[in-house]
Amino acid sequence: MRLYQCFCGWRKEDVRQERENSLVIISSTRQGGAGLIEVLIALLLLSTSLLGMGMLQVKTLQYQRASYSETMAQLLASDMAERMQSNLAVLSSYDGKTTRNAPANSCATNCSSTTLVARDLSEWRRSIEESARAGLTNGEGVIAVDSVADRQRVTLTVSWEESLKSIKDQDDNSTSKARFVFEVRL
Repeated sequence: MRLYQCFCGWRKEDVRQERENSLVIISSTRQGGAGLIEVLIALLLLSTSLLGMGMLQVKTLQYQRASYSETMAQLLASDMAERMQSNLAVLSSYDGKTTRNAPANSCATNCSSTTLVARDLSEWRRSIEESARAGLTNGEGVIAVDSVADRQRVTLTVSWEESLKSIKDQDDNSTSKARFVFEVRL
């Protein structure tokens, strides 16, 4: 093997050896994997995303239940309006009645018009009480009848306690009153 001298006084073998040493130094300082900071930031982003998705799911369930409660209230009010429409002869007897003070069902068959009012109120109260499992907690129905020209305007109000709270109000044990107002001309 011959030794050559470069312009600067180095031999070719020395230059090659110096290059290999510098490559070793450079490659030993390169990073082979992810650093601890990068892993922690990835975990933080992942946990924040999962927490946000969980909150979204909770909110979706809350709004779904509130919507279901309003649907039940609408069906109950519509049912009572149909009962009242079938008993138009004594429609004014329904005015001011509530399910809170509804009489017991005293008529099973062949009811007169006046006893049919008591039966309708009793059935409406029972339906509202059974709807408590559907979200109408402490539900109450109120009827108002107003005479307008040749037709009468009937306002049926179903109110209940809404126990669903937003996340910020979870420490608060209070409930809010929700209500559905159904107005029809008979």
